[in-house]
Amino acid sequence: MKQTAHVAVPDHVRAVDLGPATVIVNYRTGRVETLIGPAARWWRQATDTGHAYVPGVLPPQDEQALRDQLVRAGLIVRASAHRPGHPTTDGPPWVPSWGTQEMPAGRAEPVPVPLGVTVRAGIALAVVLGVLAAGREGTRMARLVRLLTLVRGRATSPAPAERIRLAVHAVRRAGLVAPGRVACLEESAAVVVLLAASRQGVTWRHGAAADSVRLHAWVETDHGHPVAEPPSTAARFAVLRTIPE
Repeated sequence: MKQTAHVAVPDHVRAVDLGPATVIVNYRTGRVETLIGPAARWWRQATDTGHAYVPGVLPPQDEQALRDQLVRAGLIVRASAHRPGHPTTDGPPWVPSWGTQEMPAGRAEPVPVPLGVTVRAGIALAVVLGVLAAGREGTRMARLVRLLTLVRGRATSPAPAERIRLAVHAVRRAGLVAPGRVACLEESAAVVVLLAASRQGVTWRHGAAADSVRLHAWVETDHGHPVAEPPSTAARFAVLRTIPE
């Protein structure tokens, strides 16, 4: 790596300190990096100060290896001077669950939804899956973010909570017959597209949680309440990216 005194976090990168780990997501490529211990402390100090060299945190050889790895992943860039970017945010206070937090082992029983809504949900889901598939693998997340930003801009009023809930269940039902992977990322994006078709807006969130480290995407009302989600979503997940921001 060319010697440089400064590093910066690109605008399309977000990071959150979860306590036991720092999770960094590149929303252009979809690349995710998890740092722990001294590596996480180096990230926090380097990106907060803009200095490429942080004394006393890592041995020089390890510091250079970490810096090179993060540059190759597009999570930091070389800079001639310190410039502000998106700082690392702090997640909710980390409390280990010791295995007591229940997670669903499979899909829940589908909630009955009118056929017309399910058909429209299937079209919205097809749009999302098409956008994710139509292009290079390394830019699929960037395409999804652009799609959500574009369609969310069509909204003229916030969607009521019950309307959002209906959309979520309709998309989940449509996802049962969709080919390929349909998980929280695809489902939540399809809800945004479905509601935008009727000029109604919803907030899209993407975040991370510790114990164990995992990513999740969901939708919320205009007042910040997750819809059709377990209580653990609001309690344990730190938000990395929001649309609209």
